[in-house]
Amino acid sequence: MGLIVFYEGNNATQNIVQTVEDIPGQDFKPVQNDEIRSLRLYGVRPGCVIKVYDSPDGSTNDDFCIINVKRDSPEYTVGTFERSYEDEYAVVTFIRNNGLDGKVSRIKIN
Repeated sequence: MGLIVFYEGNNATQNIVQTVEDIPGQDFKPVQNDEIRSLRLYGVRPGCVIKVYDSPDGSTNDDFCIINVKRDSPEYTVGTFERSYEDEYAVVTFIRNNGLDGKVSRIKIN
C-alpha cells in the first residue's frame, strides 16, 4: 500500500498536514483547510489518480490539479500544484483560476 503525504510548504517542506493510503475511491476534505501546498508519494501504485481542488465540493469551476501516477517510486515529490508537467513517474495537470497552493479544500483519490 502506497502513502500520500500532504505538506504545508512547497517542495514537501514545513509541517505534514495529512497522510493517507493510496486506496481508490477516497473523496474528502483535508483535516486543515487551505494549508496544503505540496505532496510526497511513497510507493504509490501506477494508475493512481490524485485530484486536489480549491473548491470544497470538488467543483472544476475553480483551480484544481490532477496527478496521474505512471510508475511507482520509493519517494516522489510534487513540489507545487501550480505547474503542469510530465516525467517518467507522473503527469501533473494544473487548471488555473487564481491559484491553488495553500488553498486546497477537497481531495479525491482513484
